[in-house]
Amino acid sequence: MTTPQAPAPNVLGIVHIAIAVSDLPHQIGFWQQVLGFTLDGTAEVGGSLPEDETGVPGLRSRIAQLTRDGLSVELYQPTAPESRQTYRPTPADIGSWHLALRVTDLDELVRVSGEWGWRVRGRVAVVEEGPGPIGARLVYLTNADGTILEFVELPSR
Repeated sequence: MTTPQAPAPNVLGIVHIAIAVSDLPHQIGFWQQVLGFTLDGTAEVGGSLPEDETGVPGLRSRIAQLTRDGLSVELYQPTAPESRQTYRPTPADIGSWHLALRVTDLDELVRVSGEWGWRVRGRVAVVEEGPGPIGARLVYLTNADGTILEFVELPSR
């Protein structure tokens, strides 16, 4: 594998991050009320487009598009096929991912997130050496769907 010397000319940017959820209305509420995202719209999709794109026969989903500060998040609740599974990786599992959000008042945000079913995976950690920002407070949260969020509270200057 080689390290590119310049940005890939064919990649223009990130369109969205998509997260499969089991309860779309509940997650829309959390992302709006706790994380401050704006709901741009909802839809139900199925048929050849999602089947062709994903290679999953019979795929149907309810979707919601939310944005904040230029970041677009698509929450989707698969409704078919029946054979779908729930994937609950740990941060050490290959294929796991998380979304890191810069926050203020990390402790209060953790408390409020708990009211929405999110729990702390480990504990709040403090960056004591680089490459991260020294003094930053970090915490991983997860929900019943297995989604992982990281809250990052930068030190005050």
